[in-house]
Amino acid sequence: MRKISIFLLSAAIMPLGTAKAQDALYALPSTTITVNVQIRQENFFAGPYAEYAHRLLNMEVRDTDETSSTLVSAELVPTVEADPQAWYSCEADNAALLSLSAQGLVSLPSSEQSRRPAWRFLPQLKADYSDIGLTSPSKEVTRIEYKTVKTDTSEVTIPVEHKILQDKTIEDKAADAAEMILAVRKERHNIASGNTDASFTGEAMGTAIRELDRIEKEYLSLFRGYTTVRTYSASFDVKPSASERVHRYQVFRMTDDGPVADGVTGVPYYLELEPEDLEIPEDQADRRKAKGTPVHYRIPAVCKVRLTQDGRTLLETRIPVYQLGKECSISLNK
Repeated sequence: MRKISIFLLSAAIMPLGTAKAQDALYALPSTTITVNVQIRQENFFAGPYAEYAHRLLNMEVRDTDETSSTLVSAELVPTVEADPQAWYSCEADNAALLSLSAQGLVSLPSSEQSRRPAWRFLPQLKADYSDIGLTSPSKEVTRIEYKTVKTDTSEVTIPVEHKILQDKTIEDKAADAAEMILAVRKERHNIASGNTDASFTGEAMGTAIRELDRIEKEYLSLFRGYTTVRTYSASFDVKPSASERVHRYQVFRMTDDGPVADGVTGVPYYLELEPEDLEIPEDQADRRKAKGTPVHYRIPAVCKVRLTQDGRTLLETRIPVYQLGKECSISLNK
């Protein structure tokens, strides 16, 4: 009995329900390439008072939200799993067969059939200006109503003032914020020039000016907006197919909101495989014709694998891919 030294994947033998009791079911291995990427996403949130920036503060600002995403890094991780399209059965009461299974026969438990990859994407960010602004959300409005008053000789209509609280409009709030910014700038100028009743020297002056800078920056963000940057991970699986003549697979498309597995918009990223030639020794052909119980196995094809974008290679490595290799067998004679 010849000993097989090809390593495929260690797994257990599973009985075949429709076969004889002593038969076992196994599947040949296949390779899935997982593309792990790191994404940098930049989100700009326009200020709620952006449309009033030019009139109130003579500033030109961006007035629409924008999102952009870029690829920071990528890695290719091959994993070996059972090929559900390559099932075989064999007699399991042979010691040599059990030894062979430890070296590479692959079984697929039922729990694996229902397993699906879980993609994890970060939730969509939203603008938050809730902590900025010290002015009241309402304002006092004076209304004049006319009331008729009877006198001894006639009736006289007189105006009567009523003061009520009314919610401020967004333009009112913008005016308050602009007034605060101008007041902060004036106070900072007075402190720096010494035009103030209080005496600021040394570190006290520096502390006061830094605090005024902070307040101005906060209020300016209501007009200018602000930007957040975050980095997150995403994963995409590519399973090469032996039936394809050209092994070029779209991994994802990079959109402004980040990578998506499919779609028609965004920049496509591809995984390209170039299998190396795999020659089987001449005596292997005779081995497959021999009589006895055949046990099948695969010799993987070593592939040059490239992650590309717009024809530019971003990452290149060599990976053994089982389903692109050669299927062989050995006969166990009794």
